[in-house]
Amino acid sequence: MNLTLAKVNSLPVPTWFRLGINDTQLSETIPEVHPYEGEYLSAERPENVEISFDPFPAPDLSTGMGDGARNFTEDNRTCGVTVRVPDGVKAGKPVFLTFHLDETNPSVLDVNTVIAGEGSEVTVVMSYESRSDFFGFHGGLTRLYAEKNAVIRLIQVQMLGDGCLHYDDVGAQCGENGEVSVIQAELGGKNAAAGLKAVLKGRKSRLNLDTIYFGDRGRSIDINYVAQHVGSASRSEIHASGALLDESRKTFRGTIDFLKGAKRAVGHESEYSLLFSPKVVNRSAPLILCAEEDVEGQHAASAGKIDSNRLFYLMSRGLSELEARKLLIEAQFRPVTDRIPDPALRSAVSDYVKVRLEAIEPVSE
Repeated sequence: MNLTLAKVNSLPVPTWFRLGINDTQLSETIPEVHPYEGEYLSAERPENVEISFDPFPAPDLSTGMGDGARNFTEDNRTCGVTVRVPDGVKAGKPVFLTFHLDETNPSVLDVNTVIAGEGSEVTVVMSYESRSDFFGFHGGLTRLYAEKNAVIRLIQVQMLGDGCLHYDDVGAQCGENGEVSVIQAELGGKNAAAGLKAVLKGRKSRLNLDTIYFGDRGRSIDINYVAQHVGSASRSEIHASGALLDESRKTFRGTIDFLKGAKRAVGHESEYSLLFSPKVVNRSAPLILCAEEDVEGQHAASAGKIDSNRLFYLMSRGLSELEARKLLIEAQFRPVTDRIPDPALRSAVSDYVKVRLEAIEPVSE
């Protein structure tokens, strides 16, 4: 089956075409698509939370990767859940979804919807896994609706093999004083793309987004995040960090969009990349769009080698150069991975990162 998606992860406002950062395209031959076989929803489920395997006829909601990816995922859905949290219910346990790509399920397209009623709270954890040598395809679509005073926490961990194509598309909407907190760990796959768009519609609505990524060999990572401020006193925090090795490529787009009427809104975004090879391609486009005067927006993007002073300090304590570099990368990822609520998944992520770090070779200064 051929997958061709044009104008994926598009910037809200295009910049110079020659920079090659306005958007990307996905063009691959993928395994045939059929309904998912097996269990992917954990048997341990929170009480008083409604979970259905039927797709939810959700109101139209823009997503980070754009209409092409969203429509393809919906049209070819193989699995997914709808999670409804009634008003006032605070889920005591997370909802766990684990998707395995293998010979039985070589292509997985999951469509998920989370609706958190007024004053409710819920955590949803999704993980995507395969053998290291498996060739497969994953496309995900997740919609999040946080109503007044509701909190949705979404954790997505991607640990696919070297031959997999992966994308994860998220759309979110927050009502008055609603909050959406998202953690994304893009750690595997031959080509990986992620997009998220959050519409902060209500007064004092909030988005917290933390991402880690790891590129090595010839891997490609493409990310697009948009925080659209509509409500007054809304707030967004977008932070990404990662490491690039060998001949890997990464493109990061982060946009904070203050619409007219979003008075006293605050938006912060930052990205930091550690570069381990002169052959990596590292591109970043942090944007702030502003149609309202009374707002605060900050953005920053930096890239470079590990700080020599920190490296020297660790080596003076008996670590080799290679051991010190690995330790610093793990320390950079740890604040994000430690927030994964499942100890087993947290341990699996740590082990996966450690295996990937074994590929690092000493770099002479």
